[in-house]
Amino acid sequence: MVHPLIIAHRGFSSERPENTISSFDHAVNNGFNLLELDVHLSSDGVLVVMHDEKVDRTTNGTGYLKSLTFEQISQLDAGSWFGKDNEVAYPGEIVPSLDQFLSRYSTKSHVFIEIKSLEEELIDKLKERLSAYGLIPKISSERLDIPGTSIISFNRAQITLSACAMPTVGHGLLVIKPTEDDIEFCVDNQIRGLFPNINFLSSELMDLAKSNSLHIGVWGADSVEDLALVSNYEVLGVTVDWPLEAKKYFQGDI
Repeated sequence: MVHPLIIAHRGFSSERPENTISSFDHAVNNGFNLLELDVHLSSDGVLVVMHDEKVDRTTNGTGYLKSLTFEQISQLDAGSWFGKDNEVAYPGEIVPSLDQFLSRYSTKSHVFIEIKSLEEELIDKLKERLSAYGLIPKISSERLDIPGTSIISFNRAQITLSACAMPTVGHGLLVIKPTEDDIEFCVDNQIRGLFPNINFLSSELMDLAKSNSLHIGVWGADSVEDLALVSNYEVLGVTVDWPLEAKKYFQGDI
Protein backbone atom coordinates (compact mmCIF):
# COMPACT_ATOMS: atom_id res chain seq x y z
CA MET A 1 0.00 0.00 0.00
CA VAL A 2 1.23 3.49 -0.86
CA HIS A 3 1.08 5.68 2.22
CA PRO A 4 0.01 9.32 2.02
CA LEU A 5 2.64 12.04 1.93
CA ILE A 6 3.23 13.81 5.23
CA ILE A 7 2.81 17.59 5.23
CA ALA A 8 4.29 19.46 8.20
CA HIS A 9 1.51 21.72 9.48
CA ARG A 10 2.92 25.17 10.25
CA GLY A 11 6.26 23.38 10.36
CA PHE A 12 6.98 20.87 13.15
CA SER A 13 4.41 22.67 15.28
CA SER A 14 4.05 20.06 18.01
CA GLU A 15 7.67 20.67 19.03
CA ARG A 16 8.37 24.25 17.98
CA PRO A 17 6.34 27.48 17.88
CA GLU A 18 4.07 27.30 14.85
CA ASN A 19 4.88 29.19 11.65
CA THR A 20 8.36 30.20 12.83
CA ILE A 21 11.77 29.61 11.34
CA SER A 22 12.61 27.17 14.15
CA SER A 23 9.47 25.16 13.38
CA PHE A 24 10.21 24.94 9.66
CA ASP A 25 13.90 24.21 10.30
CA HIS A 26 12.96 21.39 12.66
CA ALA A 27 10.70 19.86 10.02
CA VAL A 28 13.28 20.09 7.24
CA ASN A 29 16.09 18.83 9.48
CA ASN A 30 13.99 15.75 10.24
CA GLY A 31 13.47 15.03 6.54
CA PHE A 32 10.07 16.65 5.98
CA ASN A 33 10.16 18.96 2.99
CA LEU A 34 6.43 19.34 2.42
CA LEU A 35 5.65 22.41 4.51
CA GLU A 36 2.34 24.14 5.19
CA LEU A 37 2.00 27.76 6.28
CA ASP A 38 -0.57 30.55 6.45
CA VAL A 39 -0.37 34.08 5.04
CA HIS A 40 -2.00 37.41 5.84
CA LEU A 41 -1.27 40.94 4.69
CA SER A 42 0.17 43.53 7.04
CA SER A 43 -1.13 47.10 6.95
CA ASP A 44 1.71 48.07 4.60
CA GLY A 45 1.13 45.19 2.20
CA VAL A 46 3.72 42.64 3.33
CA LEU A 47 2.80 38.95 3.23
CA VAL A 48 3.16 37.70 6.80
CA VAL A 49 3.37 34.05 7.91
CA MET A 50 0.82 33.59 10.69
CA HIS A 51 -2.34 31.56 11.18
CA ASP A 52 -4.54 33.89 13.22
CA GLU A 53 -5.83 37.26 12.09
CA LYS A 54 -4.66 38.68 15.43
CA VAL A 55 -1.17 38.42 16.91
CA ASP A 56 -2.38 37.83 20.47
CA ARG A 57 -2.23 34.01 20.69
CA THR A 58 1.25 33.40 19.31
CA THR A 59 3.18 36.57 20.19
CA ASN A 60 3.62 39.02 23.04
CA GLY A 61 1.68 41.64 21.10
CA THR A 62 -1.97 42.50 20.58
CA GLY A 63 -4.09 43.55 17.64
CA TYR A 64 -4.98 42.60 14.10
CA LEU A 65 -2.23 41.87 11.60
CA LYS A 66 -3.95 44.06 9.03
CA SER A 67 -3.64 47.00 11.45
CA LEU A 68 0.10 46.57 12.05
CA THR A 69 3.02 47.40 9.78
CA PHE A 70 5.53 44.67 9.11
CA GLU A 71 8.12 46.63 11.07
CA GLN A 72 5.82 46.52 14.10
CA ILE A 73 5.13 42.83 13.58
CA SER A 74 8.83 42.02 13.23
CA GLN A 75 9.46 43.40 16.73
CA LEU A 76 7.18 40.82 18.34
CA ASP A 77 8.35 37.71 20.18
CA ALA A 78 6.72 34.72 18.48
CA GLY A 79 8.40 32.00 20.53
CA SER A 80 8.20 32.55 24.27
CA TRP A 81 4.51 31.60 24.46
CA PHE A 82 5.29 28.04 23.38
CA GLY A 83 7.02 26.81 26.56
CA LYS A 84 4.81 25.03 29.08
CA ASP A 85 5.73 24.02 32.62
CA ASN A 86 9.44 23.13 32.45
CA GLU A 87 9.63 22.80 28.67
CA VAL A 88 12.07 24.89 26.64
CA ALA A 89 10.63 28.13 25.30
CA TYR A 90 11.90 29.86 22.19
CA PRO A 91 12.38 33.55 23.01
CA GLY A 92 13.34 35.84 20.18
CA GLU A 93 11.55 33.95 17.43
CA ILE A 94 10.22 36.40 14.87
CA VAL A 95 7.02 36.40 12.85
CA PRO A 96 8.51 35.79 9.39
CA SER A 97 7.44 37.40 6.19
CA LEU A 98 6.76 35.11 3.26
CA ASP A 99 9.94 36.47 1.69
CA GLN A 100 11.96 35.42 4.71
CA PHE A 101 10.47 31.96 4.48
CA LEU A 102 11.02 31.62 0.73
CA SER A 103 14.60 32.88 0.87
CA ARG A 104 15.37 30.03 3.26
CA TYR A 105 13.24 27.15 1.97
CA SER A 106 12.11 27.80 -1.61
CA THR A 107 14.78 25.58 -3.18
CA LYS A 108 14.38 22.64 -0.80
CA SER A 109 10.68 22.28 -0.13
CA HIS A 110 7.22 22.12 -1.57
CA VAL A 111 5.23 24.71 0.31
CA PHE A 112 1.47 24.67 0.80
CA ILE A 113 0.43 28.30 1.26
CA GLU A 114 -2.93 28.79 2.91
CA ILE A 115 -4.55 32.11 2.07
CA LYS A 116 -6.11 33.39 5.27
CA SER A 117 -7.08 37.04 4.71
CA LEU A 118 -9.60 38.24 2.16
CA GLU A 119 -7.96 41.21 0.45
CA GLU A 120 -7.86 40.82 -3.33
CA GLU A 121 -4.50 42.60 -3.17
CA LEU A 122 -3.09 39.53 -1.41
CA ILE A 123 -3.36 37.47 -4.61
CA ASP A 124 -1.34 40.01 -6.61
CA LYS A 125 1.30 40.18 -3.88
CA LEU A 126 1.49 36.40 -3.67
CA LYS A 127 1.91 36.03 -7.42
CA GLU A 128 4.63 38.67 -7.39
CA ARG A 129 6.61 36.98 -4.62
CA LEU A 130 6.25 33.46 -6.02
CA SER A 131 7.38 34.72 -9.42
CA ALA A 132 10.44 36.32 -7.84
CA TYR A 133 11.48 32.93 -6.46
CA GLY A 134 10.74 31.00 -9.65
CA LEU A 135 7.82 29.14 -8.10
CA ILE A 136 5.28 29.67 -10.86
CA PRO A 137 5.92 26.93 -13.42
CA LYS A 138 5.43 27.41 -17.13
CA ILE A 139 3.20 24.34 -17.30
CA SER A 140 1.13 22.71 -14.59
CA SER A 141 2.23 19.47 -12.97
CA GLU A 142 0.33 16.73 -11.18
CA ARG A 143 3.38 16.09 -8.98
CA LEU A 144 4.37 17.84 -5.78
CA ASP A 145 7.65 19.07 -7.21
CA ILE A 146 10.55 20.25 -5.06
CA PRO A 147 11.01 23.14 -5.33
CA GLY A 148 7.36 23.90 -5.79
CA THR A 149 4.24 25.38 -4.29
CA SER A 150 0.54 24.75 -3.88
CA ILE A 151 -2.06 27.29 -2.79
CA ILE A 152 -4.98 26.35 -0.54
CA SER A 153 -7.84 28.17 1.15
CA PHE A 154 -11.24 27.73 2.77
CA ASN A 155 -12.39 30.86 0.98
CA ARG A 156 -13.88 30.14 -2.43
CA ALA A 157 -13.50 33.68 -3.74
CA GLN A 158 -9.80 33.84 -2.88
CA ILE A 159 -8.93 30.40 -4.22
CA THR A 160 -10.79 31.18 -7.47
CA LEU A 161 -8.93 34.48 -7.89
CA SER A 162 -5.64 32.75 -7.19
CA ALA A 163 -6.31 29.92 -9.63
CA CYS A 164 -7.15 32.44 -12.35
CA ALA A 165 -4.04 34.51 -11.61
CA MET A 166 -1.70 31.49 -11.39
CA PRO A 167 -3.28 28.66 -13.41
CA THR A 168 -0.11 26.56 -13.56
CA VAL A 169 0.19 26.43 -9.76
CA GLY A 170 -1.69 23.66 -7.98
CA HIS A 171 -4.68 24.84 -5.95
CA GLY A 172 -6.81 23.13 -3.34
CA LEU A 173 -10.08 23.91 -1.58
CA LEU A 174 -10.11 23.36 2.17
CA VAL A 175 -13.42 22.17 3.62
CA ILE A 176 -14.66 20.53 6.78
CA LYS A 177 -17.31 18.10 5.55
CA PRO A 178 -17.08 17.78 1.76
CA THR A 179 -20.13 17.84 -0.47
CA GLU A 180 -20.89 17.18 -4.11
CA ASP A 181 -21.13 20.95 -4.52
CA ASP A 182 -17.51 21.29 -3.33
CA ILE A 183 -16.36 18.82 -5.95
CA GLU A 184 -18.42 20.56 -8.65
CA PHE A 185 -16.89 23.89 -7.60
CA CYS A 186 -13.37 22.49 -7.88
CA VAL A 187 -14.02 21.04 -11.33
CA ASP A 188 -15.65 24.23 -12.62
CA ASN A 189 -12.79 26.43 -11.39
CA GLN A 190 -9.78 24.27 -12.27
CA ILE A 191 -9.07 23.55 -8.59
CA ARG A 192 -7.24 20.23 -8.67
CA GLY A 193 -7.27 19.40 -4.96
CA LEU A 194 -9.86 18.99 -2.22
CA PHE A 195 -8.77 18.97 1.42
CA PRO A 196 -11.50 17.77 3.82
CA ASN A 197 -11.24 17.15 7.54
CA ILE A 198 -9.97 13.60 8.10
CA ASN A 199 -13.11 12.69 10.06
CA PHE A 200 -15.34 13.16 7.03
CA LEU A 201 -13.73 10.83 4.50
CA SER A 202 -16.07 8.40 2.78
CA SER A 203 -16.04 5.94 -0.09
CA GLU A 204 -18.61 8.05 -1.91
CA LEU A 205 -16.41 11.13 -1.66
CA MET A 206 -13.32 9.30 -2.82
CA ASP A 207 -15.10 7.70 -5.78
CA LEU A 208 -16.59 11.02 -6.88
CA ALA A 209 -13.28 12.83 -6.48
CA LYS A 210 -11.43 10.14 -8.43
CA SER A 211 -13.97 10.22 -11.24
CA ASN A 212 -13.35 13.97 -11.52
CA SER A 213 -9.53 13.61 -11.36
CA LEU A 214 -9.26 15.46 -8.04
CA HIS A 215 -6.49 14.84 -5.54
CA ILE A 216 -7.57 14.40 -1.91
CA GLY A 217 -5.51 15.57 1.05
CA VAL A 218 -6.69 15.63 4.64
CA TRP A 219 -6.18 17.71 7.77
CA GLY A 220 -7.54 17.69 11.32
CA ALA A 221 -5.92 14.56 12.77
CA ASP A 222 -5.71 15.11 16.52
CA SER A 223 -3.70 11.98 17.25
CA VAL A 224 -1.76 9.20 15.57
CA GLU A 225 -4.80 6.96 16.05
CA ASP A 226 -6.79 9.23 13.74
CA LEU A 227 -4.48 8.26 10.86
CA ALA A 228 -6.25 4.91 10.71
CA LEU A 229 -9.11 6.81 9.08
CA VAL A 230 -7.12 7.09 5.84
CA SER A 231 -6.07 3.45 5.69
CA ASN A 232 -8.84 2.43 3.29
CA TYR A 233 -8.46 5.35 0.90
CA GLU A 234 -5.97 6.62 -1.67
CA VAL A 235 -5.23 9.93 0.02
CA LEU A 236 -2.43 12.00 -1.48
CA GLY A 237 -1.33 13.72 1.72
CA VAL A 238 -2.07 14.20 5.40
CA THR A 239 -1.27 17.46 7.20
CA VAL A 240 -0.16 17.00 10.82
CA ASP A 241 1.56 18.91 13.64
CA TRP A 242 3.68 15.83 14.47
CA PRO A 243 5.22 14.58 11.21
CA LEU A 244 7.75 12.24 12.85
CA GLU A 245 5.03 10.33 14.70
CA ALA A 246 3.02 10.12 11.48
CA LYS A 247 6.03 8.72 9.65
CA LYS A 248 6.55 6.07 12.33
CA TYR A 249 2.86 5.16 12.17
CA PHE A 250 2.87 4.63 8.41
CA GLN A 251 6.11 2.64 8.70
CA GLY A 252 4.48 0.38 11.26
CA ASP A 253 6.74 1.51 14.10
CA ILE A 254 3.85 2.65 16.30
